[in-house]
Amino acid sequence: MGAVWREITGFWSTIILRTTALHTHFLVTSNTMPDKSSLNATNHHSASCCLFSSGGGHSNIQFSWETRSRICIGVARGLAFLHEEVRPRIVHRDIKASNVLLDSHLTPKISDFGLAKLLPPNTTHVSTRVAGTIGYLAPEYAIHGQLTRRADTYSFGVLLLEIVTGRCNTNTRLPCEDQFLLERTWGLYERGEVLSIVDASLGDDFDAEEACRFIKIALVCTQDAPRLRPSMPAVVRMLRGESNVNMEITKPGLITDLMDLKVRRQRDAGEPDASPVVFTTLHGSPSSSSGNATAIMSSSTAAELA
Repeated sequence: MGAVWREITGFWSTIILRTTALHTHFLVTSNTMPDKSSLNATNHHSASCCLFSSGGGHSNIQFSWETRSRICIGVARGLAFLHEEVRPRIVHRDIKASNVLLDSHLTPKISDFGLAKLLPPNTTHVSTRVAGTIGYLAPEYAIHGQLTRRADTYSFGVLLLEIVTGRCNTNTRLPCEDQFLLERTWGLYERGEVLSIVDASLGDDFDAEEACRFIKIALVCTQDAPRLRPSMPAVVRMLRGESNVNMEITKPGLITDLMDLKVRRQRDAGEPDASPVVFTTLHGSPSSSSGNATAIMSSSTAAELA
């Protein structure tokens, strides 16, 4: 069955690449890898810049609030297309700031489908090797290797916060309480002070009501339980103000919490030299302030964290 599905995937990869090439919010080419059940498509020539540079964690373009809002909605629309309108459905698996390219009109283009997975028909998830970028990985995927569309929803929630705040999700050069953007945002949300995290470079030139809504949507998207996260079409409607963010928002899933749990379990079991799990990085490093280290690990290794 696996070999048959790989052949089907190869066929669908070509069809989907041609389909997504016509969508406003994708940058793709026909450069596929026939030996992989994934899409591999990146085209940097049609874009003028990426959302954030990979080094400093900030774009050198000063985005207005209107531009940020348009970028958020555009990326969400692109993911909704992958998740709901393409058959088989696609999970991108590596939604992050550096994979959002901007054209000369600052229209967002989702790029780099090298880690994307097709979801076979009539399946709720696929079990796969964990791959993606540290800081954007949904905890249930990072821990158990179970991939669903809600993993992309989680990544989008982190990206949404980055766009609103103008900073990357992890910056170890900041004070401890500010290093992890999602944790910092949750703390401010509990105190009713979320607007204080909006990018200071905007001054007062932003829509406070919309910014507050976007932050709440980001927290809804990053909730610990995948079933509580909305679908991407629902996210698009909330971003546009067509539906309310009226659900109860629970604590986001934080990979740092899960690593700490593993350490405590090791210590309780009397294991010596208990230490947090370190991901194998392909680009960057776990301590990088840019938060762009890419993690690859097998499902069995990931399961040890659970």
